[in-house]
Formats: sequence, C-alpha cells, structure tokens
Amino acid sequence: MNTSNPALKRLKKQTAEGFGTANPATYGGIGLKVFYYLIITLVAAVAFVALLPAMLETNPTLAVGLLVGCAIAAIISGLVASFAPKTTPISGTVYCVAEGALVGLISAMFEAFAQGVVIVALLATMLTLAVIALLYFTGVVRVGSKFRRFIFVALLTLVVSQLAFWLLSIFVPSVAAVFYGNFWLQVGISAVFIVVAALTMFVDFDNMTMIVENGLDKSYEWTAAYGLMVTLIWLYIEILRLVAILFSNKN
Repeated sequence: MNTSNPALKRLKKQTAEGFGTANPATYGGIGLKVFYYLIITLVAAVAFVALLPAMLETNPTLAVGLLVGCAIAAIISGLVASFAPKTTPISGTVYCVAEGALVGLISAMFEAFAQGVVIVALLATMLTLAVIALLYFTGVVRVGSKFRRFIFVALLTLVVSQLAFWLLSIFVPSVAAVFYGNFWLQVGISAVFIVVAALTMFVDFDNMTMIVENGLDKSYEWTAAYGLMVTLIWLYIEILRLVAILFSNKN
C-alpha cells in the first residue's frame, strides 16, 4: 500500500488494525464524504469572494490577515491530516474551508483577468475526474508499484523544480522574465503539471480500492476522500492557470 499521496502514507501500518472491522469502509461512504468536501470547498470559495470587496473597503488589514490565516490553516491542517489520519473529519474540513477561500480568491483574480476561465476550468476538472474514474474502475488503467514509484518521482521532481525556480527568480530576476515572457514554455510546464495531477488521481482511486477491499474501518473513508480532494484542488488550479494562459494569448 505504498502511496505518493501524503494523506494515505500511514495506511500501510494501520491496515492490520482496521482489517476485519464490523463497520468497513464502502465506496458509497467515500463518495458521500468527497461530496461533503466539495460542497464546503465551494461554499467557502463563494462566501469569501462575496465578502472580500466589503472587507477590503472597510478593513483591508483584516482581509489580508484572513488570507494569511487561511494559508497557514491550510498548511497546518494538511500536515495534521497527513500524519494523523484519524483527525481527517476535522482537519480535512478545516483544510477544505481554508483552501476554498484561497481558491476562491485565485479564481476571482483569474476571472477578472480573463472572463470565462473559471467555468472552463471547473468543467475541465470535472471531466478529467470522470475520465480518470472511468479508466480506473473499468480496468483500462491499473495501478502497480512501478506506477506509484513513477508518480512519486514525478511529484518530487515538480516540487524540487518549483523550489529551484522560486529561488532563482529571487536572486536572478531575468529567469522569471524568460519564463513569463515565453508563451509556449508556460503552456508546456502547465501541461506537465496537469498530466501529473491527473495521473496522481489514479493512485487516489487505487488507495480507495485498497481501503475498501482490505476491510478497513469506515473512518478511513474520510482519509480517502481527503486524499482525492487534495489532488482535485491542485488539478483545478493547474487547469485554471493553463486556461488563463491560453485566453491571454487569444486576447
């Protein structure tokens, strides 16, 4: 049960504990919890975007502080959910609320830059989710140890490359200018991120399958749902960025 998703890293050690439980996890239970996380993420995004203009007008400091607080809350709750899976009902909820606010802000900024990008990104994300689920659950794509290792290496490479780019941009500003000034380079890098995020979703679905088929306790439904939400939010942001790049070139 090795996994590249941090939300499910410790399940291997806990399989024996949950195996044979009288109240095992089910696909339906996981689906309901994914739906719950989706709803609270969307509600947080819409609410934050609706309240942000008033906050900026009356108390800009509060608005900035709230954004910083959301970012910190997302990081902390994400770490808690990753290292303490039993807390996922609460920590996962906090994560989705905090991420929802941040995603709402990002979406509003991109929409102001190019109208129509948000709806396109949402539809593309949902379509990608449906296609990945279809390919996995029909057996067209199977997830093995080599696939998992590939995803782990790909994720590690993306993190290291992003960190390196960020550091270079600070000390060598021309690096950022080269990247942001090259349309096809931006498209290519965004496409790579989207492909890796989509492939990671196969691992998320495989983790769900192992949780259900190994008879883990129903509480692990929260862990599986949270793991998928982390990937889904990442995928949406990457698709949104690519759509915005394409729209900007069109305009």
